Amino acid sequence: MKNCNNMSEIRSEIDRVDQLIVTLLVERLGYIQQAGIIKQDRDTVRDEWRIEDVVSKVKAACAAEGGNIEMIEDVYRYLINWSIEHEFAVYDEDNAAD
Repeated sequence: MKNCNNMSEIRSEIDRVDQLIVTLLVERLGYIQQAGIIKQDRDTVRDEWRIEDVVSKVKAACAAEGGNIEMIEDVYRYLINWSIEHEFAVYDEDNAAD
């Protein structure tokens, strides 16, 4: 993380980080899209074991970075739940023609 001297620099760095985050979220969403197509059973879309595995990994990564684990967990649980809803929609659309 860069040490900033004024609000203009801080805002510029936040904008830079936001662009990186958006790029990665779009990539992640692409994989969610693929999962919705690949999965052959709607009951496998929501996988509780995988949810906890992802949360555990991001909490460990956050701890290693010295971040706020509770906040990161909240963000990821929201992201995962939204992703699951999207995956259901993709699955349903892909299987509607069957």
